[in-house]
Amino acid sequence: MKKDFLLEIGCENLPSGYLDDMIEQARKLFEEGIGAERIPCDGIAVMGTPKRIVLLARGLAVKQENAEEKIVGPPVKVAVASDGSFTKAAEGFAKSQGVPTSALARVETPKGAYLAVVKRIKGQSTASIMRERLPQWIQRIRAPKTMRWTSGGMRFARPIRWILCLFGSEVVRVKAGGLVAGRRTRLSPLFEKTIPVKTVDDYFSLMRGNGIVLEPAARRDAVRAAAGSCARSQGGALVEDEDLVGIVANLLESPVAMAGRYDEGFLALPREVIVTALKSHQRYFSVAGPRGELVPHFVAFADGERSDPAGIVKGYERVLRARLDDAVFYYREDTSAPFEKMAGKLDGIVWLEGLGSLAGKASRIEALALWMASTSGIADEKLDRSIRRSALLAKADLASEMVKDGKEFTALQGYIGREYARVSGEEEEVAEAIYEHYLPRFAGDRMPHGETSALLALADKIDTITGCFRMGLEPSGSQDPYALRRHAMGVLRILIARRSQLPLPKALDRSIGLYADALKDPSRDRGKLLEQIREFYAQRLYTIVRGEGVDHDLAAAVLASPWEYPHAVKDMADELQGLRKSGELSAFVLAMKRVTNIIPRTLRDGYAEDIGMNALEAFSAGREDELGFSSTLFLVDAEKKLNDEMSHACRKLLDAKRSGQVQHSIGILKGIVPYVNKFFDDVLVNCEDEKIRNNRIAFLASSYRAVMVFCDFAQIAGE
Repeated sequence: MKKDFLLEIGCENLPSGYLDDMIEQARKLFEEGIGAERIPCDGIAVMGTPKRIVLLARGLAVKQENAEEKIVGPPVKVAVASDGSFTKAAEGFAKSQGVPTSALARVETPKGAYLAVVKRIKGQSTASIMRERLPQWIQRIRAPKTMRWTSGGMRFARPIRWILCLFGSEVVRVKAGGLVAGRRTRLSPLFEKTIPVKTVDDYFSLMRGNGIVLEPAARRDAVRAAAGSCARSQGGALVEDEDLVGIVANLLESPVAMAGRYDEGFLALPREVIVTALKSHQRYFSVAGPRGELVPHFVAFADGERSDPAGIVKGYERVLRARLDDAVFYYREDTSAPFEKMAGKLDGIVWLEGLGSLAGKASRIEALALWMASTSGIADEKLDRSIRRSALLAKADLASEMVKDGKEFTALQGYIGREYARVSGEEEEVAEAIYEHYLPRFAGDRMPHGETSALLALADKIDTITGCFRMGLEPSGSQDPYALRRHAMGVLRILIARRSQLPLPKALDRSIGLYADALKDPSRDRGKLLEQIREFYAQRLYTIVRGEGVDHDLAAAVLASPWEYPHAVKDMADELQGLRKSGELSAFVLAMKRVTNIIPRTLRDGYAEDIGMNALEAFSAGREDELGFSSTLFLVDAEKKLNDEMSHACRKLLDAKRSGQVQHSIGILKGIVPYVNKFFDDVLVNCEDEKIRNNRIAFLASSYRAVMVFCDFAQIAGE
């Protein structure tokens, strides 16, 4: 037999940001709980509003399923005598389980034959299990901050004010938070009046009848539709904001849209200042005109129909005016002097304790961006001038009245700087760089557009990561308070999108050096710090490459080489994935592995980029003395031919490396595969003649070192 089960946890208003996660936790806890308790169910749905979390289990069995429990006792060789009688060990086991020895059975285990008791467990009623388990499950629903409001010690995100618990039409008297569950609900935790509920279906009819939308997704749809309709009624269009839709939907359970307006004079403020003032504290939607420009109207929401909507709107307008008046004051104060003057205040603002001021950060950004422009081969007088000016002003708005001190407009850093730069008459490229150097701010965000913007964005993010690692503030587990993973992803995505010829490891080393120079404190073990930071970027680059469909072993093999250019890593991994898809990878990799596998480990350990590049350059120039072998000792045509082909291939590989087009290395290396296979077919590497043997191993070791510049083929699996 089955019945529908309903639990409603009524509480004081939950914070908007808590609700979705608490609903998901409740679903998981109940689903796992009834599974562990052997209670079949047709389906579970959990929903909620700021005032209630509601769990519905359709077709929940009225009792547990019966079960068998096998309890294993002593081994047969100890428990059964040679004549077949039970020993004291068997009798003691039977007594401890409350059964006669005749109930003991033999079972086979990986350790041999043992005696066991099989107990049949009769299922209990679901109602009794719920009375016992539900308080524990409710207690386990976590939130970033919890409250304790009774002496019983129970904690929850907000005080629980009532509990409704029905199984069919019967009440399950669950006790939690100092309350006993009943069949009565409330339309608000602040209303003393309670309403009786006869059945599960009656509950949902009651909620619908009072305009309460329990499903968060349905509430978001309702907010979106009502906001759009209200904006159109004011002759405009809603400024779409899915983040705000989600916030508002989790603040209300009966969303009702209301139209308001503000003084047209406020439109002189920068657009995002107005939008932010409406959104950040008031949770109002902005309204735009036919060309996308803001109009002096807004859409606000109330929780349920009100008797005096006009009075409520006047209150909304009054509060908003105070916010906008503040913004006007900040704007006038900030723009009363040239923007450059604001940059002069950065000396007095600490960036991070132990890492100097914001002025110091701006100086490092300038130096690193200029170095990157030069190293990438794109520097010229105009770009250098733009970098210097943009770096000077990039952080200036952090000293502004609008942004500083954690106001609601703090999130507009960069945007405010751009607007102030325009007011001060700065060049548009500089103004855009002030805004765009924060890009990308999140996954899917747009990239910085201009060269100055991109170089400043790279320099700022690299500088932040280097500084934090220098101070031991790197991410740990799920903790990343300085968003360093996001910054690293931003650096990599910019470099990949622009196919930049900037060697990232050299930029990281330059960044470490700038800190040492600026703080007059040479980094302790600079090489170790560089390796740590480089590995951090490699992990993020692995994530990017894997996220685009490249197999784990291929991504790992490319990143095991001394890579420099992120776009080249991605290209190389894509090329290998394409070969695997076409079926061409196996023969190619097997040839590369034949070289690797025959070389003694001592000749492979301690590999570094300079070792590989030296081998690549020496092969290209035919400098055999640097490679440690002599072609005059080659006795077989196959080894002479492979040496010639390696020299020819290395000249092409060196060009590919220097141009950053390393994906072409695969095609180049494919050309030597027949010669590698011929070499191993015709040449006995480990021959008896020690001089010849050592010469051949030295030749293969040098070949390995040259190829490892591009990929560690030994890490590719299954080929």
